[in-house]
Amino acid sequence: MNVLIVEDESELLKKIAVLAESGGYTVKTVASIEALKAILKSKSFGPSVIILDRILNGVDSVTYIPQIKSTFGEAKLLVLSAIDTAIEKAAALNAGADDYLAKPFSSVELMARVNALARRSRLYEEKATLQIGQLMLNRDLRSVRIADQNVDVSNKEFLLLFLFCSNPGKVFSKEVLLEQIWKSSDAVETKVVEVTINNLRRKLESGAQSVKIKNMRNVGYWLET
Repeated sequence: MNVLIVEDESELLKKIAVLAESGGYTVKTVASIEALKAILKSKSFGPSVIILDRILNGVDSVTYIPQIKSTFGEAKLLVLSAIDTAIEKAAALNAGADDYLAKPFSSVELMARVNALARRSRLYEEKATLQIGQLMLNRDLRSVRIADQNVDVSNKEFLLLFLFCSNPGKVFSKEVLLEQIWKSSDAVETKVVEVTINNLRRKLESGAQSVKIKNMRNVGYWLET
């Protein structure tokens, strides 16, 4: 299981890396916001758990949590911080963090938190990669490939396609898709589902992919192979 550590204090970074590796994790370390941005852009490492220092070179990393969760949607995020107030903890958690640990901390508590997050992340491991014909999806990297070509999809498009590919032939109503993908059932009258699926269809067709997303009015959507 992969752990990404983002920390600008070199000694602490090494210490956490050694702890994670001794716990059986595959570790990648970065020490700046710029390096973090590069990981997010390239998707070259698919973490199950991310350990994120709150202040990186004077920058509040909480502002990057939405981007991190958008790129690595199933990764669990632990924020480390010397700022130990209820308001600051709430800000990080509300931004999408899964846990918050104040500095200084014990090695035992840190690894207990990481292990707990890793257990939650394992719920998604069995279906981290899906392949149907020439269509390949990687959940950790949020990537879609048709044959040897990458297909650029948005986060919602990826989540929709992964859901359909995990359940080929199963019909999903618009209401269910709104609840599962958009985490809301309050926008039934909007066209967000139709627009997103139409965009996804065009991208699949441009890649000459044989699987198709079908629909029937007042019934729902499904993947036909």
